[in-house]
Amino acid sequence: MGKIIKYEKFFVYSSLNNKYFYTEFNDGINLIYGKNTSGKSTLIQAIHYTFGINDEKHKLKEILDEKVLFRLDFLLIDKKYSEKISIIRDNDVLIIKRENYSIKKFIGINSNNSYEHKLLKICLAKLLGSTLYLQSTDGFKPASIEAMFLPYYVAQDVGWIARHKSFRDLDFIKNFKNDFFDYYLGITDVYDREEKERLINKKRSLNNEISTLEETETKDKEFQLAKLLDEQYINITNNYLEKFKIDKDNLITFEKDHIELCNKLSFKEKQIRLLSKVKSSLQKQQPGIDKCPTCNQYFSGNLEDIYEYHQNKNDTEQQINNIKEELKKIKSKIDSIQGKTKDLKDIISKNYSILSLYKIDNLTLGSWIDNKVNIKLSEKILSRVVSKKMELNNILKELKKFKTDDQINIERNNSSNQFRILFKKHLAELGVKTLSEQKYYLLYQMPTFLPKQGVELLKTMLAYNFAFIKLISNTEYVHKLPLMLDAIFKEDVDTSNRNNILEFIYNNKSISHQMIITIADSEINSIKVTDYNKQYFKNTANLILISEIKERAFLSEYNNECSEYLEETIDYLS
Repeated sequence: MGKIIKYEKFFVYSSLNNKYFYTEFNDGINLIYGKNTSGKSTLIQAIHYTFGINDEKHKLKEILDEKVLFRLDFLLIDKKYSEKISIIRDNDVLIIKRENYSIKKFIGINSNNSYEHKLLKICLAKLLGSTLYLQSTDGFKPASIEAMFLPYYVAQDVGWIARHKSFRDLDFIKNFKNDFFDYYLGITDVYDREEKERLINKKRSLNNEISTLEETETKDKEFQLAKLLDEQYINITNNYLEKFKIDKDNLITFEKDHIELCNKLSFKEKQIRLLSKVKSSLQKQQPGIDKCPTCNQYFSGNLEDIYEYHQNKNDTEQQINNIKEELKKIKSKIDSIQGKTKDLKDIISKNYSILSLYKIDNLTLGSWIDNKVNIKLSEKILSRVVSKKMELNNILKELKKFKTDDQINIERNNSSNQFRILFKKHLAELGVKTLSEQKYYLLYQMPTFLPKQGVELLKTMLAYNFAFIKLISNTEYVHKLPLMLDAIFKEDVDTSNRNNILEFIYNNKSISHQMIITIADSEINSIKVTDYNKQYFKNTANLILISEIKERAFLSEYNNECSEYLEETIDYLS
């Protein structure tokens, strides 16, 4: 069972003109009666306005100009608890007072597009347990407050003419009919509808991408030719690469040895230059006369030092000769390695030239390399296809959590058939002639306007709304609001049809825990509302009089009748 709302008290107060309205509701049927244009519809519209439904604002202009505030006290019944709640609206300010909760205030709710009104909508949806989402230009969003109240309201102006038109602009919402019915009939699960839409779009995109990639890979002749010729060229290139690897390794060894020998040659040449400098110094300098070229000290002139001087001179000469011999050998090795390097490079170049001139079906090395690019591209495409298919499989797994279109269509047909049975039954109870075509009995196929006129249309719409409410009452999560029927005798209804309508309402009162019905009644009527209550409702209906004499009499003079209640209301607002 979803959450149930029962209205208890409704209060309106104008500080500008010191006027007010106050009434209490009971469980079951509440009859609001009075002279035409006395303000019966105003009461229903004011209740909706109090909840933040701005659709009713244009209908309430006269009393809104009197700077009024509205307060509705109601009982929220859940499976495990019940809670008293007050909702108060003063122009663009609305507060919600709950038991054991701090007051929630929303400032700036006169526009449905305002940030505060969106917060209010989310708050009321949570309060009612509504998870209805509707499509907007930027995805699925929580439904408007009007959509939460729509099943339980038949407006005087269009509600008895067109189904679900009691609030304006709802039929401009994309796919409204299906989404509205699916939710209230329990066909769509309570889930993130935007996520399902995203998954469906992603699935469509992946299928298109996979199809394009596969078509490119299978139809491109270059890819197919590349695969065929590549196999033939692989053996030749493998043989070349094996020989090339050996030659390249030898070439690297030669180049390494060449560098080492060049470094050694450079070192030896520096040695010769140094020894030559020492030799030159020894030849020019005499012991006991000249200074040492390195330490700047005078050579000793004793006999031993003179002997050592001549010995060093001879050793330097010998070292120069030895290094020159080493240089010859190193230079010879360098020349040999350079020759071998040149020969090996010529061999590598020649082998590459042979390979580059080799052809298989006019496929040369250059074109084969280009061919390998096509093969790699083909492999990349196939890899992407595999990746995209894996991604698609994950999407399909996610989509299995949601009902398929076929499943939804089957459930819609089942619900339409259940509705058809109820609708036909109620039409028979009201004595309405059979509708001409089967589509007028099926919920999803039924047009907005039905082929009836006058009192026949009124009774048809009555049967429709009772059948619809009875059907959605089987949906476990759907919230339940008081059923509001504004002007059930809207047309020129004769006595016989009045009796028929009132009997029908009383016999089917179980579809709603609470009804609020407006009936025109004035002092000149021969049959009064009190007579209806006695004859058809067994005096169980709660009678709420607006005025049998005056027009626009919704507000009356305030004489401190609800002073404490008013003081409490103002205190909540402040």
